Amino acid sequence: MKLRFTVCSSSPVTKSHQFAMSAIVNTDILIVGAGPSGAALASFLGQNGLSGLVISKDSHTAYTPRAHGFNPFASECLRDINLEDEVLRLAIREPFILSSRFAQSLIGEEYGRLSAWEENPTSLWRRKETTPCEYVDFTQRHLEPLLLRFASHNGFNVRFSTEILNVESISSQKTEPAYICTVYDHITKQEFKIRTKYLFGADGARSPIARQFDFQFLTESPGPKACNVLFRADLGRYLTEGRRCGMHWIIQPDRALFPGVVAHLRAVRPWNEWVMVAFGPQGSNPFEGMTAQSHELVDLIRHLVGDDSLDVEILKLDAWTVRESVAESYSKDNQTLFLLGDAAHRHPPTFGLGSNTCIQDAYNLAWKVAYVSKGLAGPGLLSSYSQERQPVGADLVRESNNQIRKNAELFRVFGMMAPSAEGMNQVNQLSHATPEGSTRRADLHGALEEKKQEFESLGLAYNQWYVSKAVYLDDEPSPRPVVQGDPVVEVQISTYPGSRLPHAWIDKPNRLGMVSTHDLAGNGSFCLLVGVDGGDWRTAAEAVGAANDIPIRVFSIGPGQEYIDIYRSWHEKRGVSDSGCVLVRPDRFVAWRSFGKPADCEQKLGEVLRSVLYRDKL
Repeated sequence: MKLRFTVCSSSPVTKSHQFAMSAIVNTDILIVGAGPSGAALASFLGQNGLSGLVISKDSHTAYTPRAHGFNPFASECLRDINLEDEVLRLAIREPFILSSRFAQSLIGEEYGRLSAWEENPTSLWRRKETTPCEYVDFTQRHLEPLLLRFASHNGFNVRFSTEILNVESISSQKTEPAYICTVYDHITKQEFKIRTKYLFGADGARSPIARQFDFQFLTESPGPKACNVLFRADLGRYLTEGRRCGMHWIIQPDRALFPGVVAHLRAVRPWNEWVMVAFGPQGSNPFEGMTAQSHELVDLIRHLVGDDSLDVEILKLDAWTVRESVAESYSKDNQTLFLLGDAAHRHPPTFGLGSNTCIQDAYNLAWKVAYVSKGLAGPGLLSSYSQERQPVGADLVRESNNQIRKNAELFRVFGMMAPSAEGMNQVNQLSHATPEGSTRRADLHGALEEKKQEFESLGLAYNQWYVSKAVYLDDEPSPRPVVQGDPVVEVQISTYPGSRLPHAWIDKPNRLGMVSTHDLAGNGSFCLLVGVDGGDWRTAAEAVGAANDIPIRVFSIGPGQEYIDIYRSWHEKRGVSDSGCVLVRPDRFVAWRSFGKPADCEQKLGEVLRSVLYRDKL
């Protein structure tokens, strides 16, 4: 990577003259923030042959686990840069690890269980039909170093303890937009400047980039406060096979210690590292003013587990607030300035879509920046990032907040919303053969059935449909079909343009090893999937690609072709005939499809790519 570093100074730097040096670093790309979105963006840009600089005001990667539920669609992105195997090596892959149970204590009476994706047979079957990847528990603590290592090996310098102070936008009719960023080095205690062509705000929920450039947000009032307590304790001896899961909600309405606090224990590394997640009464921070040395926290954990002699080591407290906010736009018109990740969308951890969405924001944006930077696409392609990803963020913010509000009904049924004695009486009603007991059992059944949606929410994660000029819809005879059933749960597998490329297992005719259709696409290239009668499409792709320097890989699937459709899944999902084709973007979303063969395949394919890549502005 080439970073151009200019020092403008005639004086030595001393303690009394430590700000005499005025330095300017020149780079094409500056990413502010080294969390999941910033690290992922640097990785995907590096995959596409670009280089730049990542800065973070933090002195290190995430210490606390933070985000942990890692869904298949984030894994699909990392599969494209050959990191999926490393994710699986570091992750917890037990089928039960994302499931939840509700019990009197960790070792006490259990009231119910919610089986998540990999543990639930119906959800597992649906997932396997939808994606080659799986749901795992993979914490942000492990994710960030993995991505930053890849980025640093592929063209990006990463600089911690470097805080952005101010940004000056430079633009004129004669020059391309640029930004002069004033940053502060917390190690040398000096300021210096970075000049960049592209500026990316991946700087979290309190994004300085978003504030300085006056990005507008659709925001609801802040929700309840909570606090995560990271601790070590060996709980393995308590976890019989039936108790094993990732999250244990503890129902103790009569608890004298921290009354009114609703808490659950989440496994971080089975079974000796955990997080206690606690919500205070009336939306308060339950542990306001406390530290890792506060012995009351140890007592509470012992009470939640059900063992007063348990050895507990408190490591760190991390308070947070439920947010409901999404930027109206993720970019500024005619500027090379973008928001992604938590800087653009802020929501609670329900559905486990935080870091997963950050990674997919970056995957969508990276190839577009690369194509524009290389002159393969017009600058208008960059506007499609916000057009495609902002509606996804808005949906996730709304649905995750709706889901966390459903917890209130569960807490009510379990007596956690009532005074101590009354709350315990309500819980006891569950075992009473009385009209009140019957009503409460029915309420509990209904609340748990309603809550199942979160643990079966493949549709919410998968059904992210893009509508922009980077998707070609002119040849579609009808609008996108409506999802049958609950769109949060059910998936729509289709090659309708703007959809994810459908997954199907395929193989070489002599069975050298199965791969997914996903493995044919990505890697910074367009992909054209054709059938037995696809020879003219292959010729067209070679001609259009060579004439415009656009990378297009062509693969034929069917009897006697490069790949065979082993289980006939691709035939069912492709949506075109043997003479048609499916054009897939570098981010593995369908750009366009042709149901059959037009009179001139080369002319048609060229027309589609000119539109999708905004090449009329080149």
